[in-house]
Amino acid sequence: MTESSEERLSALMHAGDQAAWSTAALVLALRGDGPPALVDAARRVVDDMGLDLGAALAGRPPAGTAAQASAPLLQAAAVVRGEAAAWAEQPDEALLAQGLASGRGAPGFLRLAGAAMPGLSEAVSRRGARMLDVGTGVGGLAVALAETLPQLTVVGIDVLPRVLALAERVRAASPAGDRVVLRRQDVAALDEPDTYDLIWLPAPFLPEPTLLAALPAATRALRPGGWLMLGHGKYGHDPVENALNRFKTVAYGGTALDATRAQQLLAEVGLTAVSTAPTPLGSPGITVGRRQR
Repeated sequence: MTESSEERLSALMHAGDQAAWSTAALVLALRGDGPPALVDAARRVVDDMGLDLGAALAGRPPAGTAAQASAPLLQAAAVVRGEAAAWAEQPDEALLAQGLASGRGAPGFLRLAGAAMPGLSEAVSRRGARMLDVGTGVGGLAVALAETLPQLTVVGIDVLPRVLALAERVRAASPAGDRVVLRRQDVAALDEPDTYDLIWLPAPFLPEPTLLAALPAATRALRPGGWLMLGHGKYGHDPVENALNRFKTVAYGGTALDATRAQQLLAEVGLTAVSTAPTPLGSPGITVGRRQR
């Protein structure tokens, strides 16, 4: 029998209720704070879902994992309250957890880059190599890449003073912190010709006018033969997931691009060897282009 619209609405509301409260239980179980009876009830939810927290954490800090798990709840609540711009108002722990999680993906980031961009591995491994990390946030990716590549200096720019203050803490705690430079700067105002071997530009975190102004500026900032990586959404699979990805991007003022549009934008600023790299489920789409030598 076909499900009615009323039944579908009820099912969606029930699924949302389950997801929100399951996440809340996970966060409390990870943190272990609060009234004992409530923490015990939260742990029972996690147990009944078949999750062995000890095994699942595998060395990850419980507090940081709890902060990362709570971030979508806090972000969604901000949107519902009409405060979508409150992303940077999350607790420090949540911002740090999200940023450091992106940093843990640095080795995979490099593998994807190497496969899609001939000559990049050699370029970022030589003395004097430089990368620009646009929208660096708390600096998780910038620091992780500097730690992975001992010749690379990473310049991280952002427009939010608070996240840059957190990034300074991350940088200072890293053994590679002397090769991470943090600046408060709008990428649209970038004026550093022939400077970088690699530029990371995340469309979901940049308003469309900023992105369109940033692309030619970033192209000029590449050294001849340098590569630009444009992060974007992945669309064309599950329609609900596509719509959710667009919704989240628009809610936080970013630009919702698919691979076709991303390739078009890179070609329009004169980059060559434009292609979209395959990325794992849950990772952003990445389209790359190279400045001619």
